[in-house]
Amino acid sequence: MAISDREKLVLGVIIDYYLTFGDTIGSRTLVKKYNIELSSATIRNVMADLEDMGYISKTHTSSGRIPTDKGYKFYLHELLKVEKISKEERKKIDMAYELRVSELEDILKKTSTLLSKLTSYAGIVVEPDIKREGIKKVELVHIEDYLIMAVIVMDNMAVRTKKISLEHGLSREEVAAVSKELNEKLRKGELKSYEVEDFILEKDNPVLSNLENEVFQDIEGQFYMNNASSIFQNKSVEEARETLELFNKKKGMKEIFEILVKSREHDYGDVNVVFGDELNIKGLEDFSFVYSVYKMGESQGVIGVIGPRRMAYSKTMGLVKYVTKEVNKVIEEIEHKKER
Repeated sequence: MAISDREKLVLGVIIDYYLTFGDTIGSRTLVKKYNIELSSATIRNVMADLEDMGYISKTHTSSGRIPTDKGYKFYLHELLKVEKISKEERKKIDMAYELRVSELEDILKKTSTLLSKLTSYAGIVVEPDIKREGIKKVELVHIEDYLIMAVIVMDNMAVRTKKISLEHGLSREEVAAVSKELNEKLRKGELKSYEVEDFILEKDNPVLSNLENEVFQDIEGQFYMNNASSIFQNKSVEEARETLELFNKKKGMKEIFEILVKSREHDYGDVNVVFGDELNIKGLEDFSFVYSVYKMGESQGVIGVIGPRRMAYSKTMGLVKYVTKEVNKVIEEIEHKKER
């Protein structure tokens, strides 16, 4: 059944009021507060129709209505206008990225912190899967004969470090020789990280075998989350316990977002909203994910926030959109420098 313009108007007002004040709104208040040129009786009839169509539902404590999942989704896709961020907010974001940093980790950490401060929700950033990125350099640092440190610099300026325990002791000179050999191969063959395995498997050198098993298998995008404590506000101890267990598993949270990106089509620059219960994961039912996808090379990452179902979507979506735009600018600068 198609929804009429009158029903859209009333539904939009009901949801807007609920998101702003966390309470239901009756027909009389709706008329007075929003200056709608309809009688209270007409609005009650429209509310009844919206309830029959599944967009709103009655509460047990009052005669007012609250939005259902169906109502939320219609509101987000059809009625919501993304709010433009203020000059003050724009200034804060521009200043945060004014000092251009050369390492991707610094940019992403800064982004998760910035979003959490601007929205008061948990800011999250998922780094693209850097296994598809080229390796710029691998530095092997001799700590002692049976322990070395591998410092891996990717083309996108991401840096990974890993301590490697060796079965066969190597001197400082031997480690330096292995490091030189590996880097020469990387430069000549322009190997991606996932191609290094073939090179290593051709070698009998135990150090290179350790690199394959302990370092290159460990290269993956990072997950950054700031202000996670905001997620547990207004929750009972039992509810908080389930969610806390989930959010403590950062790798699991990262995988949730990676699956989300891979399983849906995303237009570059758009802001998306997904309700927690759509993910079918216990502990996330009462949350919303507002995020945008950004690209680096052949891979995609995620920038956004996690907050309650009842959040300021218009403002939050505007902030996520602008921050993502700024992050893309910085990434483009890194890519441009890489091409020089």
